[in-house]
Amino acid sequence: MIKNSIAAGILLVVLSMAGLYAQSQKPQPEPYLTEKAVKGLIKNHEKLLESLNTILDGEDSKERQWFESFQTALGEDTNPAAFLKKNPTPKKLQALFRKYGLDGKTGLLQIMVIAYAALNSEYGAIPLEIHPDDLKLVQKYHTELSELLKPIPVETESDTGDQ
Repeated sequence: MIKNSIAAGILLVVLSMAGLYAQSQKPQPEPYLTEKAVKGLIKNHEKLLESLNTILDGEDSKERQWFESFQTALGEDTNPAAFLKKNPTPKKLQALFRKYGLDGKTGLLQIMVIAYAALNSEYGAIPLEIHPDDLKLVQKYHTELSELLKPIPVETESDTGDQ
């Protein structure tokens, strides 16, 4: 009888500690990047952007509607992977992402992770949890990505001399 009470007490303490430990731990984000994806984005960013714009320009296209739903979901939640599990990337976009070295199903998420990880090193806080391996991979290509992602200056009338 005493042995059962001691065992039950120990089990209760272990379960309580495990519950507290689980509550204090944030779920680790999944790694999404590969070296091929980062290199593909660096090498093909202009062609990729141009192709994405062409596909998404269609007013009633399935791809545009999906993209707008993705943007809306991001505004409400910072877990784009959950959206992608419920709403698979349209086939046309999957083919485009694969063409430029990204994963077909998570290509848009890979682009986001690359952009946010690069911006994180420059500005600090970002609205997305990124796996440490993804951060390391982006850091490896930091120079190229910073050049790619730096803002384009806007030309004004005073810049052109037409006053």
